[in-house]
Amino acid sequence: MQSGQTGTIERIDECVRAKASAMGVRPGKRLEVQTKQPFDGPVVISVGDSMTSLSRRYAQGIEVTVD
Repeated sequence: MQSGQTGTIERIDECVRAKASAMGVRPGKRLEVQTKQPFDGPVVISVGDSMTSLSRRYAQGIEVTVD
């Protein structure tokens, strides 16, 4: 996904599910990519009313249907 794109979280890989869930990132929730930092830096996303950053490795474990 690119900055500004939105979508619905469909599935989260088992290896990142616990940490993602603790940050409010769950299947069925709407997600928006705010920024993607260069050089494989973190991805800043908003889910609901909260904003968080995820490492690229964690972000790749989240399957989203893009609007």
